[in-house]
Amino acid sequence: MNFMVEELATAERLFPGLDQRLREVPVAELESGKSPGLDIFREFGGPALMVPKEYGGLAASLTEGLHVQRLLGTRSPSLSLAANMHHCTVMAMPPCPATEELLTAVVENRLYLASGFGEGKPAASILVPMLRAERHGDGWRLNGAKKPCSLAESMDFLTASVMVTSPDTGEKEMALAIIPAGAEGIEVRPLGDAQVLPGSETREVVLTDVDVPDGHISSLGDPQSLNAALAMVFHIFELMVSASYIGVAGGLVEAVLKERRGSAAERIELVGDLETAMASLEAVARVVSQGDDDPQGVARALYVRYSAQRTVARVAAHATELLGGGSYMISGFSATYFMSARALALHPPARSAMAEPLDRFILGGPLVMP
Repeated sequence: MNFMVEELATAERLFPGLDQRLREVPVAELESGKSPGLDIFREFGGPALMVPKEYGGLAASLTEGLHVQRLLGTRSPSLSLAANMHHCTVMAMPPCPATEELLTAVVENRLYLASGFGEGKPAASILVPMLRAERHGDGWRLNGAKKPCSLAESMDFLTASVMVTSPDTGEKEMALAIIPAGAEGIEVRPLGDAQVLPGSETREVVLTDVDVPDGHISSLGDPQSLNAALAMVFHIFELMVSASYIGVAGGLVEAVLKERRGSAAERIELVGDLETAMASLEAVARVVSQGDDDPQGVARALYVRYSAQRTVARVAAHATELLGGGSYMISGFSATYFMSARALALHPPARSAMAEPLDRFILGGPLVMP
């Protein structure tokens, strides 16, 4: 079948046999609270995908990363989301001795990095972390919580955004903290009763008097300034998460194609919409360079993310309608993928929150993230 040909080729070249292995596991099992998806991806060396070659990683390009994420979304929405958080963390980590050591260990020991950037409060800014760090001895003491946080059960390290107060200037800065998952004071708690993407291990991670040495906290600068480090975070995340959910919608479309549901015109419309959305992500990915702090590039990544968000919702709804039938409803396949596809709208920054900032930017103002 000539559907997702490039994505399949990329995944097979980087992780031979992974796609077949995932196909062998029932969707209901992959999308359960005890999903083997993350263990399988670890077994195939998945954590090394975006790690640079100098640390022993596969050094996949951003476009290749999009291909892998789309394929994972097709096979398991939960796995795609969890893996996405790991990859984005790897790519956004600021260079310093601690991160270089960590990335080497990620490859050698197939470690997972959980991304603790979410705040879990309506209208809360991702650039104003609720987690706080205070000077303690020759390091920092962290207190607060991160939610939602994917990979919470399988993580080897938690990488979390934190607000620190500079001992020299008294100014508040955003920083990235690297914390071993087994550190004293870390507790993983359930995150409500939500059943969407249960295999992603999305939980609340609470930190109580967790001590972190100086070398494990890297400054990301003033959160109100879209500097190079923060611009890269947004560039990468918006593209990678969009590809993941294009993959989720693709899982439904793949089933429509196999079962020959609907008319030829309907099937081609579904495929064409997804391929157009994916092509827009790839076009933006090809012009992203490390250290790029161009606000126009960040805006472009947001444009294609919100466009993909609308496309994914429309395609998932239409494909689910075409599948119909008792077998897909009884197995839970349609409902699982349909609900998972809608979750793209839940990732920050929300389209409604960015409308005014993007409008001002288009009219010539600076791009300010809410």
